[in-house]
Amino acid sequence: GLMWLRHGGNLRHTSEQNDGVSRYGWLMHDGENFGVQEIRDEGLLLRTEFVKQPGGDHGGDWSWRVTAKTEGKGPAPLLSLFFYVATDGQGTLRPVLENGTRLAAVAGTAEELGDFTLTFLPPTGEDGESPKYASYNFLAAALPGLHRLTDLVRHSLHESSVFSPPGRPRRRFFGVSGTGGLPGEPPR
Repeated sequence: GLMWLRHGGNLRHTSEQNDGVSRYGWLMHDGENFGVQEIRDEGLLLRTEFVKQPGGDHGGDWSWRVTAKTEGKGPAPLLSLFFYVATDGQGTLRPVLENGTRLAAVAGTAEELGDFTLTFLPPTGEDGESPKYASYNFLAAALPGLHRLTDLVRHSLHESSVFSPPGRPRRRFFGVSGTGGLPGEPPR
């Protein structure tokens, strides 16, 4: 799944009619093999696209792309995208890091799927090829239930991460701590 945070705004995990998101919904989908949705949130345009390639023993391979653009004039505000992977109590998940910081993949095992890997490619520019600068961190934690994901991320946010692209000024941004949990919950 996906959560997002524009600096100076609220952590978003869902889009609902009363939360100030101006427009959201599917632009096209077939309910099974592909879909494109768009979310407009105060000058931010988020587009998610997925496609499924049938095959294999468990229904096929999925690809998912997220595009984030700002609308309007002026410098683009920092944006934190939080991609999450969770199990509902069965199975295991293990982060796979590149250069010790970038979450390149999540490897896992689940009863229904067997062994699997979710791969996260580095961000690219609008042409889809040139690399785009990004800073990374990740959180690994146990939860009492998937309904607490938003609370976990909100509790783990800190503004001590630094975004420093080459030739541009350093800026602090909200990221998540490497390990953690919810207050009052025993470690699992």
